[in-house]
Amino acid sequence: MDEASPVDWRPDPSVDRRRAAGPLAFFSDVHGNLPGLRAVLADIDARPGVEALCLGDLVGYGPHPNEAVGLLHERRIPTLMGNYDRGIGLETGECGCVYVTDDQKAEGAASLAWTAGAVTAATRSRLRRLGGHLLIDTPVGLLLAVHASPRRLNEYLFDDRPEASLRRLASEAELEMGAPLRAILFGHTHVPYVRDVPHPTQDRTVTFINDGSAGRPRDGDWRACYALVDAGFSEPGTLAVSFVRVPYDFAALQEALAETSLITTFQGPGTDALEGSPSSQQGVLDEA
Repeated sequence: MDEASPVDWRPDPSVDRRRAAGPLAFFSDVHGNLPGLRAVLADIDARPGVEALCLGDLVGYGPHPNEAVGLLHERRIPTLMGNYDRGIGLETGECGCVYVTDDQKAEGAASLAWTAGAVTAATRSRLRRLGGHLLIDTPVGLLLAVHASPRRLNEYLFDDRPEASLRRLASEAELEMGAPLRAILFGHTHVPYVRDVPHPTQDRTVTFINDGSAGRPRDGDWRACYALVDAGFSEPGTLAVSFVRVPYDFAALQEALAETSLITTFQGPGTDALEGSPSSQQGVLDEA
């Protein structure tokens, strides 16, 4: 991309508003890991009345970008655009990622090049059409779902983010959505957590929920992860969040990787945890 035209990493302004009929399963950061995605969807399917929602980053790093995008399209699962989806879908020549080590930089370069060449025209078209926000009416209030943060597709919201910063984010998001929010859901860091933050001006909290990663977790547990959110359906007035870990066919993922030029490392059973994610202090990707 021309240096005079930098990539705009703000989420698409579109808002898909819907009403929850029961508990919700949020997952993200599939990253071309089809065995992981299939395992997550099978686990969700085994839970009656639970609706699946995907918060983006379907492609990159893994060997199944077309299959992952195709499966979510076939299943008609509401899906947001992640930073990697924008990079590949819009052919920007970058993914908006931050890499810390030389190994990560090499993995990232190989991933971007291979994925850009592997995706089909249909996959690119589907990635380009993904939205920016999900706004969900529930018995406990509105839930806002985004890929990384309400203001950027590639902003890292780690669990050690200063409270003042999260309070500002909540206030800005409520202003943009035009309504009070009970919770903000997101992914991008590949590390799940829940954190209640006092509202900056009202006597209530906004809950920040990171759903982890369905395709490439970075929290020391190799199993695919998603967030199960019961927003007042089982217990009136209560927002209950649990993280579900799902084992998947890791050998099949490794076999598929071996057939590509990808050099991505995925943590598997009995392997070491992946190297750390970018620091929460790094640059414009993590603004105050």
